[in-house]
Amino acid sequence: MERNEKNILILCADYPFKRDAGFGFHVAKVLEKMQLPENVEFIEVGESASEFPHEIEGKDKLIVVDVFQTNGEPGTIVRLKPEEVPIIVNGITDVPKLHLLDTLAQISISGKCPETIFIGVVPKDIKTTSSQLTPEVENKIPEVIDLILKEVSQGLVAKDRKDSLSKE
Repeated sequence: MERNEKNILILCADYPFKRDAGFGFHVAKVLEKMQLPENVEFIEVGESASEFPHEIEGKDKLIVVDVFQTNGEPGTIVRLKPEEVPIIVNGITDVPKLHLLDTLAQISISGKCPETIFIGVVPKDIKTTSSQLTPEVENKIPEVIDLILKEVSQGLVAKDRKDSLSKE
């Protein structure tokens, strides 16, 4: 019998020593204690998400967990498509995100780029040297985990739904 599960990669990006920039690291610590379905892998990659094209290519779905400086209040949970990811923040290019988006664009040339979604929060403080998240961001970890699990559960449906899911 053919399995209808999507091959999913959760990629937790972070910089764990700049306060809220470590959000992906803290989410990864929760995920590693969970029993994820067999079709789901996750890796914590620091700021080097673009250096893992071999892990990304050929997956059915990629979930990137990070902080995103949108116009939302600190702690606002965001779910973004690749074209919605803010690259220029306060006049400065977010180089790790730019490199990841470039990597995804290169993978798409081969036709093996997964459906990609970015999930995370708006940070409050990414400048202070600390491994602790601000309360506004830390309190959102359970909700973000729930959102990730919802994305994963959508990956347990037949692959022919992939087209309809990516058009939402």
